Amino acid sequence: MFTFPVEPADLFTERARNFRSWGVPTAVIARVRHRVDDVWGRGRTGWVPVWAEEARRAEIEQDWARAAACWGAARFPCLATADRREAYARQLDCFRHATANLPVAFRRYQLDVPYRQRSTRVTAHVYRRRRGVSDQLLLLCGGVDTWKVELHRMALRISLVSGLTVAAVDMPGTGESRVPLAADADLLLAGTTRQLADRTRCAKTAVLGLSFGGHWAAKLALTGRVDAAIDLGGPIGACGSAVDVLGLPHGMAGSVGNALHLAEPPGRAEADRFSLEFSLRRQGLLSTRSAAPLLAINGTGDPYVPLRDTIALADRPEAEVWLVPGTGHCARERLPRVLPPAIAWLLAELSPRSVRRQLAARALRTSLGDAVTGPAHVTGTDGHVETISARTRRPHRASGPGAA
Repeated sequence: MFTFPVEPADLFTERARNFRSWGVPTAVIARVRHRVDDVWGRGRTGWVPVWAEEARRAEIEQDWARAAACWGAARFPCLATADRREAYARQLDCFRHATANLPVAFRRYQLDVPYRQRSTRVTAHVYRRRRGVSDQLLLLCGGVDTWKVELHRMALRISLVSGLTVAAVDMPGTGESRVPLAADADLLLAGTTRQLADRTRCAKTAVLGLSFGGHWAAKLALTGRVDAAIDLGGPIGACGSAVDVLGLPHGMAGSVGNALHLAEPPGRAEADRFSLEFSLRRQGLLSTRSAAPLLAINGTGDPYVPLRDTIALADRPEAEVWLVPGTGHCARERLPRVLPPAIAWLLAELSPRSVRRQLAARALRTSLGDAVTGPAHVTGTDGHVETISARTRRPHRASGPGAA
């Protein structure tokens, strides 16, 4: 593990919205932002010490959810220092207290999953509505710096609203994972999904991957190891190479390098190897028909993942693409509006191919309105948007200035 250059102001500019979505109050973010001047320092104005003060204050007030969120911000963006590893342990402990009185049944599973001729421990947080539960499992996976505890509020809401059994896990190379990020980590996630489906007695499985987790969602759908998947902002290497790690902004190269379990920041050789190994096109997965329905969503202004990685999936018969104009990575600025119809899409795909499914698909597109566009043209000269359904291949028009 290693530290890397990154300015605290850049992290707050880029990630304040994420911290709020984890459950950190806006006032807390503002206080910490005003005081922190060193991401890796351990002095009074260092990242971990300042966040730790807020977390301890929440602990004293027994606001365990807020404490867990603040400790999560303290350990951000990776566990490269001893104080961050301690912060992560405190986060898990506070989270245990916070889950004592949830409106769903919550269980922390620890699985031994086969991987590379051995087995490795995988921890999953499983949410299940107490009544009206379906026999469908949704695996929820984040990226290199957003882990399963940070996905708690999303997992809870999806479980309550949809009836799906939701299992949040850490992407390999992050959180409690014991193995580094690697191009064959889909084997581990597929095995985890199978074991969780058996444990929860779910007949169908799906995966929702955010950021780098979207890479695994796409791969599991393309290889038919889940029944449906949503890729939210995942890099897939559509042009034969994945993202150039060294060109990623806001210290992301360091976060990726730590997920890979490198001992020092990645150089050109490591970056090139990563780019080739993680390309789904080079793995031959973009030249065959999708084995399971796949929904790919991203913002048109993503600074991390090229737009072509989403657009490339549009021509696949079993895939659908939603582009969200005027938004960045994972369409986060409009995610509260986009995620509900995405879950509706998922439920429709997991249902029998019937009139009910057709009505559900029609209803979710109506609910989206002009929030998303198809991949054909992002904007037209008349301020409208040309969209193409990946299945009907018929263009239609969405009104609005740039469809924002």
